[in-house]
Amino acid sequence: MISVISLFDDLADGVYTLAFRLLRDRHLAEDAVQETFLAILRGRAPYRGDGPLAAWVYRIGYRQTIAIGRRRRDIATETEELARLDDRTSPPADAAALERELARRLDTAINGLNPTLRAAFVLRDIEELSTREVAEILELSESAVKMRLARARAELREQLEGYLSEAHV
Repeated sequence: MISVISLFDDLADGVYTLAFRLLRDRHLAEDAVQETFLAILRGRAPYRGDGPLAAWVYRIGYRQTIAIGRRRRDIATETEELARLDDRTSPPADAAALERELARRLDTAINGLNPTLRAAFVLRDIEELSTREVAEILELSESAVKMRLARARAELREQLEGYLSEAHV
């Protein structure tokens, strides 16, 4: 029997990251994590053993996140709010500040991706799941996942290109 507690300990942070990146709201992301593990606990989507356990949990988390997102179309992102408050025109001087600024710009760029591209990018490049696992979670072919990843990476590279050349990173 699968221990929901050990699943939660192992995968809750990853489900949260996925949900936060898609919903762009920490409270809704927490709700998605809670709904994911409640669905598992209540046996709404039983594990059939036909793939990695983590992929099954992420698939449930992805579906819960999409359902929450459909209920809340008017989500304002914390990153956008921070960007409005912290709109600097000159790059920071020290290395730590440069790193923080790059992280902020990367977060903003990731949040600006189309949700289908963002989901593939977060699962593969942030959560470091295999392409096969991402395909299972998103219910796509591996080639469709690879295409989404290529587009997401190209968009991010384009959005960050100017900053990276200015900062000489």
